[in-house]
Amino acid sequence: MSDAEKMTFQHAKFGEMTLSRDEVVTFPNGLPGFERCRRYGMIALEEESPFLRLLSMDNPAVGFVLINPLLVWAEYNPQIGKEDLEGLEITSAEELAIYCIVTLSPVPQQVTANLKGPIFINTRTQQARQMILVDDRYHTKHSILAAGQASTQG
Repeated sequence: MSDAEKMTFQHAKFGEMTLSRDEVVTFPNGLPGFERCRRYGMIALEEESPFLRLLSMDNPAVGFVLINPLLVWAEYNPQIGKEDLEGLEITSAEELAIYCIVTLSPVPQQVTANLKGPIFINTRTQQARQMILVDDRYHTKHSILAAGQASTQG
């Protein structure tokens, strides 16, 4: 990878980070509450798998933990409009990646995922958007541990 394909930024918790361009996602409108933070690095650390870090390149104090909800909730099926996909320039299902923000806790039973506000990423353009679902099946605090236990007992 040439230097032109790398981007370096500072993060308060993790220090200097160097990423390839395909590890950078752009939220044209930011995230709700973080509208000024538009560029994020997606960091996959082997020891934290299946979780990812979404670290702001615009504000060194902002970062989130993500998970692909389908790894925990195989039946997760958020209803989104065609106009939402067009806004991200999605032309095929293969270009769409879905993640949810995780709220961490020292108590494993309290680690939750926000299934009400999934993040959609166009993997071709690296453009992303968090969408707030109008769907009563999902809320902002789904227990990851409870979901994992339910799937192993079924």
